[in-house]
Parts: sequence; structure tokens; C-alpha cells
Amino acid sequence: MEFDRVTVGERLFVGKSKPELFGRDKATVKGTADIEGPAIIGDETQFPLGSLPTDIASLMVAETKNPEMKPIPFYSLLVTTFARIKSFLKVDTLISAKYIKAKVIVTEKLFAGTKNFKIDHPLDPKNKDLIYSCLEGPEIGVYIRGRITNRTEIEFPIYWKELVDISTISVQLQPIGAHQNIIIKRWDEKKVYLQAHGGMPIDCFYHIYAERKDVPKLEVEVSK
Repeated sequence: MEFDRVTVGERLFVGKSKPELFGRDKATVKGTADIEGPAIIGDETQFPLGSLPTDIASLMVAETKNPEMKPIPFYSLLVTTFARIKSFLKVDTLISAKYIKAKVIVTEKLFAGTKNFKIDHPLDPKNKDLIYSCLEGPEIGVYIRGRITNRTEIEFPIYWKELVDISTISVQLQPIGAHQNIIIKRWDEKKVYLQAHGGMPIDCFYHIYAERKDVPKLEVEVSK
């Protein structure tokens, strides 16, 4: 049987559910609906038989195939106010947003105009935030820093031999207290070896930078 229009005056139930959320008797909430699902809105061919279990949902929303709808809607789903997902969100292609607030974001790559961090201001945590930003450069680099006293070797973290390209190592030294004419004799995957003029005791700050080798090199200049 076909109808030009079906009107539901109070509540629409599809299935056997009777949700208490929508009230009963005189407390009935008009204009509500309960659908056991799964339900498809839009082009059902976008959810073909044989899909993976993770491609089947209680509610599946696709592009419309209604030929009378012109222009065809750009979005399959449009929400004009807050939307909340209490569990897992999986997006296969793209998330486009002006602002994302999250406790933890895990990703393989991050593209951003700037990369800023916000923490409570250590002197006025109730009224102020402290905003720091990442350093930027044409490489995927890492660094270590510190002070060396009365030693001639700076040891790398043990994992650096698998993390960094040793050929990209650069070292900056800042003597403390007096000029010591410190030189870098050599380095390997474990250490940097130093030498001071006349065998003087070494006391200096150091910064050591290197490029990661566990990921592809950063492509700096790309076409839009």
C-alpha cells in the first residue's frame, strides 16, 4: 500500500521497544520516535550486502538519491547545535573543524598553522593560562640538552641509535666559568667525545640535535 503522506500525531515506534524516556500515559512526550534499527537514510546502495561488521550501524546516513531534491544536499548529516559522542569516533578521511578540544589526540601526522600548548599559569592558575608554541624547522628533529662536568663524553639516550640519523648530529657547547677551548673529537651512535685544551677539566652546557630516521624525511616545499 502506498501513501502520499504518513502523519504521526504523537509518537512513532518502529519495533517493539517502549522507551521510558519518552514517557507514558499523560506524561507522553509528543513528537518523539523510537526505531529499533538498523535504519538507513539516503542511498541504500552505499551500504551493500557483505559489508564489514564495522560498516553496519544502528543508523546509517548516506547521500540522498531523491531526484526531486534539487540542489542535492552537500552533506549527508548536518547538526546545527552541539553533538555528543560518548564512545568511539572513527573518521576514515577528514575531520574539518575550527576548534577541537580533547584530553588526548593520537595521530601519525599533524598539520597545523601553529602548534600551541595551553597550561595553567603557574603563578595564577585560577585566572590565567600560559600559552607556549612549538619550535619550527625544515626537519623532523629531536634534541637532548644538559650539562657535563669533569667528563669528556656525552652519552646519547640508548634508543637514539634506532631513532636518529647519526650523520645529522649537531652539537653546541657553552663553557662555564672559563674558556676551555673544548673541541668535539668525534661521535658515534652512542656518544660525543670531547677534548679540552691542555687537558683542562670540562664544565659546559650542551645542546645536541638530530633528525629522526624512523619516519620519512619531511617534504618541505609542496604544491597546493
